[in-house]
Amino acid sequence: MRKILAIDIGNTNITAGLFHGCKLVKKEKIPTSVCSLYKRIARYPADRAIISSVVPLALARMVCELGRISKCKVIILGKDIKVPVKNLYRNKDEVGQDRLVNAFGARAIYGSPAVIIDFGTAITFDIVSKNGSYLGGLILPGIEMGLRSLYEKTALLPRVELKPARSIIGKDTVNSMRGGILFGYGAMCDGLVERYVALLGRGVRVIATGGNAELIKNYACSIQIVDEDLTLKSLALIKP
Repeated sequence: MRKILAIDIGNTNITAGLFHGCKLVKKEKIPTSVCSLYKRIARYPADRAIISSVVPLALARMVCELGRISKCKVIILGKDIKVPVKNLYRNKDEVGQDRLVNAFGARAIYGSPAVIIDFGTAITFDIVSKNGSYLGGLILPGIEMGLRSLYEKTALLPRVELKPARSIIGKDTVNSMRGGILFGYGAMCDGLVERYVALLGRGVRVIATGGNAELIKNYACSIQIVDEDLTLKSLALIKP
């Protein structure tokens, strides 16, 4: 059984998963900025590595580590192979490979039409038509980015750690900020999904992924599926 190393290089973190066939057997997340940790991922015993990246310098460093430590074949998404999805973006080169691979994987695993919401450093909404085409989507500031901006752009608001909000009516500044972010983003998700369902018709799958997906699902009733490993699973499904 072939061993596939799927690597998703994001702005904040690099997530890697080792697959034996279609089964995810090991997963690791490291900060993108800590290059000394790249060798931990490069040591994964894989026959093939497939990489999606939105950080060119980190991609170059990871490929270098894989070449130095591992003997596996390295495939870079967008360069060595294209995501097998029809891309209807006006300028096709502007779409991040992670967004395309999520669109491909969402249809393959859960069906279409689909709305994929990736709660990472930024939040992306990606829309897949009934026939599996990538239609486009939206890009918004991420949850932690929004919370941090309240502290950085105001004189009196404190730095607040992202934790569950107790109530939609905050009784102190900290919980007002947490509630504003979480209930606010949840309502935004529900409102946008409602519009997408009106456009796409019945049977839309709404899939949340990314580091904050599990947290936000409690504030967005439109989210049907949480799959934090969607990108890794989707990468592993792509055949060279």
